[in-house]
Amino acid sequence: MISNQQSVDLYRDLVEHSRDLLCTHDLSGNLLSVNPLPAQLLGYEIDEMVSRPMKDFLAPEFRDRFERYLAEIRENGSAQGSLVLITRTGERRIWEYHNTLRIESGSDPVVRGMAHDVTERRHAEAALKRSEQRFRRVLQNSPVLVSNQDNELRYTWLYGPSLGLSEEEWLGRTDEEILGSAEGARLSELKTSVLRTRTPGRTEVILTLNDKKHHFDLRVEPLLGPQARMTGVASVAVDITDLKAAQMDRERLLAELQASLAEKEYLATHDALSGLPNRRLLADRFQQALNRADRQRSKLAVLAIDLDGFKAVNDRFGHSAGDVVLKSTAERLATRVRASDTVSRTGGDEFTVVAEVAERSGADNLAAALRRALTQPISQGAHEIMIDASIGVAIYPDDGNTMDQLMAAADRMMYLRKGTAER
Repeated sequence: MISNQQSVDLYRDLVEHSRDLLCTHDLSGNLLSVNPLPAQLLGYEIDEMVSRPMKDFLAPEFRDRFERYLAEIRENGSAQGSLVLITRTGERRIWEYHNTLRIESGSDPVVRGMAHDVTERRHAEAALKRSEQRFRRVLQNSPVLVSNQDNELRYTWLYGPSLGLSEEEWLGRTDEEILGSAEGARLSELKTSVLRTRTPGRTEVILTLNDKKHHFDLRVEPLLGPQARMTGVASVAVDITDLKAAQMDRERLLAELQASLAEKEYLATHDALSGLPNRRLLADRFQQALNRADRQRSKLAVLAIDLDGFKAVNDRFGHSAGDVVLKSTAERLATRVRASDTVSRTGGDEFTVVAEVAERSGADNLAAALRRALTQPISQGAHEIMIDASIGVAIYPDDGNTMDQLMAAADRMMYLRKGTAER
């Protein structure tokens, strides 16, 4: 069983580590206690703040309102709103608060204050408004829903007039009765955990208000009474609907940008018609293959391929047929080399293959196989197109040490074979 001292210690620990701004003051506005967070944000020690009038910390334009605030507390037992405080260094901090009057038998009335520092949020909302005009209103005007529930998780108090909520529809009811079994049960599970562990909880909840779906960032805190007795939970829900929409827009735009960049990178390294690597990517693949050949003490073959009769195909059947021939050539070459080899389109009807081989005979065999594949008929409508190919082979390191040297050597062999074939 938890002792009173343990309960006090637990309460003190929760207060000291709370991410909410907590304080108490008397009906004259003198601070009686504060938790560490507001003192830290304002740049004071706790002892410096206690016993001082609260309005000493307010911005000048808010000090005249302070008496009206105290009158509201005395008359209504609660007050809520936002105010601006000045830190020790002169910085302005914006706090949203909800304060309630506590009257305990035998004790002077005490006002309990709970607030959230929304300075960064307000600044972020202003920045979003400047940079993204698709918001119809900025987040500092977004409604906030504050509520209390008892130990049976029935609503005992609710504040959210700007959301068009009716207290009569909520008071005395549970989340399951209001939201339905699925979403209501999820929230009840979270709040039950807060009741059991006295540890704050946080989640996102979706409510349909006035036929519009709203997303809320919901924070649930234990609500403690005298002797740190658990009396229920207090919840603050901030409407983040516009923020969620903006986040989805940014994610969509980011995905589109990434896709565009990927497409541009692909087009920068590949031939648009055939989809084969272009000269830029071929040079990179050649260097990788050259490094492997040096490590493995193997050879590297560069094959220069030129289609014979391609101009006649264009002249007779048109450029669309020529495109079919080029695509078919690319496919046939790519499917007949190994994954470690590279096929590149390096000119109009010119292709280059970089392949790792053990001996020159392997490169010659590959050239023969590729030529057999390329001389197979290509269907184009009612016609069958026949082409031939001249292939020149150069071997690293026998015929050169660089890609330019090997391509030049392969070109010479290719044109030599083409001239021989034409004769």
